[in-house]
Amino acid sequence: MKPYLREVSVHLERLSRTDRRLALEALEAQLGELQEAGIDPVEALGAPEGYAVALLDALSSEVSAEEPDLRLLGLPVETRGLVNAEVRSRTWNPANPRLVVPRLFGVGWTLNLGALAVKLKLIRPDDATSDVIEQVPERAVRAAQLVPLLVTGATAAAAALTWGRLPDRVATGFDLVGKQNRTGPKLSVIGSVLLGVVPALWAARNRGPSEERLVRAANATTLASASASAVAASILSSRHPHGRWGLLVPAALAVGVVASLGVVVLPLRAGLRRAWRGATTTSGHTRDDQ
Repeated sequence: MKPYLREVSVHLERLSRTDRRLALEALEAQLGELQEAGIDPVEALGAPEGYAVALLDALSSEVSAEEPDLRLLGLPVETRGLVNAEVRSRTWNPANPRLVVPRLFGVGWTLNLGALAVKLKLIRPDDATSDVIEQVPERAVRAAQLVPLLVTGATAAAAALTWGRLPDRVATGFDLVGKQNRTGPKLSVIGSVLLGVVPALWAARNRGPSEERLVRAANATTLASASASAVAASILSSRHPHGRWGLLVPAALAVGVVASLGVVVLPLRAGLRRAWRGATTTSGHTRDDQ
């Protein structure tokens, strides 16, 4: 039965992670019933590829969340990320092997942290099942939601402490080697702070399932890291204008990716450990009963 399930899974990579997981869980239950009845799944359901094609056709109206809203000169354009949880989940989709996916808002691409976690062997593609997500401790989810708040809190504190010493104009742009090449009013520092504060507050809400809250926290952590680097570059450039402080921005992207991975992977692994312990305990009780 497992080979049939795996082969169908390969052909469902176009689906959103949630739809794919639900479809495979339903199929697995159906395959179990067929096995108990001694029926070959190919005879009952047809070839795996044909079954997958039929399922994709049936769900075609709901596949759009994995694809961008529009395309402009070949570039993906997305407008639904702020209001559509399914669109946001594309940034954490271990079942999708694509590392680069359309960004959540605006033009261009962003990282699929789920695919990156799989390639780094932090998790397996099938680790993020509903059973595992249900086992993620609530305290782990809340701790993950605190990460972007802590980063943006530190960023806001740094901006507040240095505000009185900032010149009227601060660095707002940098060249490829990190030297400032554009300036703007120091109010732009507040804008950079808000880039992290607003998503962090949004991610701190306790509404929604654990998976959605973790995805929100990961996205907010990425933006909080970008916010911190922009504020730090502006402050340091005002004190040492000949430094290459613009290099902090790309460096922060790497730090943000690592932090965002941790925000989701660590709670998920906690859920996996609880699921494994539960399965081991259940197996032990079953053997004792026998």
